[in-house]
Amino acid sequence: MTYAPHRSAPARAVEDYDGLDPGAAALRAKLWIAGGIVAVVALVTFGVWAVVTAEGRPVVVATAAPGGTVAGHFAFAVNGVRCGLESVGPEGLEQRASGHFCLLDVTVKNDGSEPELFDSGAQRAYDADGVAYAPAEQAAVFLNDRYPTLLNEILPGETVTGVLAFDVPSDVELVELSVQGAQSTPGVRITLPPAG
Repeated sequence: MTYAPHRSAPARAVEDYDGLDPGAAALRAKLWIAGGIVAVVALVTFGVWAVVTAEGRPVVVATAAPGGTVAGHFAFAVNGVRCGLESVGPEGLEQRASGHFCLLDVTVKNDGSEPELFDSGAQRAYDADGVAYAPAEQAAVFLNDRYPTLLNEILPGETVTGVLAFDVPSDVELVELSVQGAQSTPGVRITLPPAG
């Protein structure tokens, strides 16, 4: 069997035209640039507004007292501070600290009229130099396995106890805790008792 070579259709001249009018392409580019400028101005304006309104909020400093400190709808008390733990959790699943764990035994009461979730991840501990440390939330899961705990919604009038865990360098001592009842509240700083 013989095959005849395939013959293509004769080539025809085509204009080099991408479907856009050159004037429309220039207009589209100008609109993108203008939109970018508007977005940058909006972000800068929001940033300035956030700084100005945040600086107007006073930072309240309190000492850890048996009566507790109020942050948002929560009354909050630090009952004790334990530092120097290298790991927490059950054997085989333990969480190891990069430095050492400082555990804050806390009591939280919902003084509001609605069930509220206490966001332990929003709390911050500070050392003497003012360096902030976020909670070690995976360690907190092992430390707060009782019911009811800080991990659950707290009903109005209900008081729960729990542990906030912070993984800090070995030579660091925590001196202050910033407690926030909600992201929209400025927070309250509590002077911590010495670690025991």
